[in-house]
Amino acid sequence: MIASAAVVCGWSYFIFTGNILTLWPMFGVANQLLAVVALAVGTSVIVNEGRSRYAWVTIVPLAFVGTTTVTGGFLSITNIFWPLTRSNVPGEPFKGVLNSALTAVMMGCVLVVLAEAVPSWVRHWKEGRRATLERVALPGEVFV
Repeated sequence: MIASAAVVCGWSYFIFTGNILTLWPMFGVANQLLAVVALAVGTSVIVNEGRSRYAWVTIVPLAFVGTTTVTGGFLSITNIFWPLTRSNVPGEPFKGVLNSALTAVMMGCVLVVLAEAVPSWVRHWKEGRRATLERVALPGEVFV
């Protein structure tokens, strides 16, 4: 409940002190990075269950969404948020630094998730996993 309250207070701050031009790009980056994390988790589940042949179904969208979102986040920082730091309007420099930092932190967290997940997938593909190599027979199946 404390974490939820902190997130609600944080987004409320952005809504009440900013405008849609600064809030929307950050929300878009956060939303799409959440999709990247979900696709990485989905890929990990597929690989860990020994169904690596289906991993491309989540890896292809992961690569596309991840690449475009990290690029978009970088462009949001450099073209939208960071220029606010040079503004003469009171409060704008702080908002620019805060939005830049939070967007960078979100992107960094996703990169950490991918830095953990991808080597795990590669390790499973190279070495295999005994539990996934010995497939459990479904009802009606016969192993030869």
